Amino acid sequence: MNDIDNLILLPAILFPAIPLMMVNFGNRYNSLSSLIRKIHDEFINKKISPKDKSAKRYLAQIQILRQRLILNRFMQTLSSISFILNLLSIYFAFKYPIFFINTFLIAVLLFGVSILIFIYELQIAAKALDKHLEDLEDL
Repeated sequence: MNDIDNLILLPAILFPAIPLMMVNFGNRYNSLSSLIRKIHDEFINKKISPKDKSAKRYLAQIQILRQRLILNRFMQTLSSISFILNLLSIYFAFKYPIFFINTFLIAVLLFGVSILIFIYELQIAAKALDKHLEDLEDL
């Protein structure tokens, strides 16, 4: 095996991981969007007054969902850029080996940041579920 074959192995290992995480992020986005639509419809259909106690609960949920939506957008964007850079690094391994390692390292770094944001978003989602459980404890 020559050096180019060894170079190609690095992005080839990352190649399937990025799209799998992107599918996961996309599924989380779909779940968030349906949850936002559900809360919106409940809030509008019930004609809840801003002074009502349940209005504060809805507004707190909306704030959490907005934050999660922003984080999800960052996760998907960083993963997409990482995937493109990973593809470019494969090309650079053949044509411009000088650029290969930098491109690949940036791709790995962006993917790592995306996963860190994912972990943070999971923590926020867990806090949101705790808020729902608090509502049940009040009954």
